[in-house]
Amino acid sequence: MRRRVAAILNPVSGRRNALRRVNRVGELLHEQGCELDILRTNGVGHATELARHETDGAEAILAVGGDGTLNEVINGLADRSTPVVAWGTGTENLLATELGMPRDAAGVARALLTGEPFPFDLGVLNGRRFAAVAGIGFDAECVQRVSRTRRGHISYRDYFWPLWRTFWAHRFPPLRVEVDGACVFEGTGLALIGNIARYSVGLRLLPHARYDDGLLDVCVMPCASRTGLLAHAVSALRGRHVGRGGVVYCHGREVVVSSSASVPVELDGELAGVLPATCTILPRVLTLLR
Repeated sequence: MRRRVAAILNPVSGRRNALRRVNRVGELLHEQGCELDILRTNGVGHATELARHETDGAEAILAVGGDGTLNEVINGLADRSTPVVAWGTGTENLLATELGMPRDAAGVARALLTGEPFPFDLGVLNGRRFAAVAGIGFDAECVQRVSRTRRGHISYRDYFWPLWRTFWAHRFPPLRVEVDGACVFEGTGLALIGNIARYSVGLRLLPHARYDDGLLDVCVMPCASRTGLLAHAVSALRGRHVGRGGVVYCHGREVVVSSSASVPVELDGELAGVLPATCTILPRVLTLLR
């Protein structure tokens, strides 16, 4: 039975404020003799600082927010072994949904008090850790547009116009992708590197990904036009993109992506700079509770 827990809460994650639900978790923990410290973020990068400097002595950490909040928390923890519960209150919540993390206050409290730990791999791209997926090209450009206009809580509707504008403005950059030292793709397209199968709106773009196999899954879709992009989207919606003509799908421990153009990169739904990128895997370094 854990006696002290820290909650790192992103108050503007998703569509509504989660503070009331976190307070309910605190009440349930208090009934069992466990204290909850609530740490609220105030901007980009603050969750990392809180995890790094304000959680000493906590026996578990509750990350309350979307995939971006969890990403900041795991980067703040670095090599500390403090277990984490991911409470997805964001728009997508890829990891929390994929792993069946608890969604109500009672379930979260149980996980924090007596949840069984299980190990989880983390990717590292240019020194920054990620739990779910790294997107290169089209989806990162869409994330870039959303981040420019975001002013608080968001929902799927806030992605419509950025997605629409990206669709018409995207220039399909040239990419070179190397996996474990071998070139697997060279041409125009978009790339995903990930640790779990689930992607936005329930798509399973990395269907063979496992979070504890010590490997990164790589999917590269060759694309030079909006027609080709739509064809890939239809195939992905039907779960038939792997094996489609030209699509590269493979596994590896190191992935290097470069381009002659300025190509944005996103990690777990947050901007993470531009190419070139070197991505490696850290096997079973994160401990999760559920």
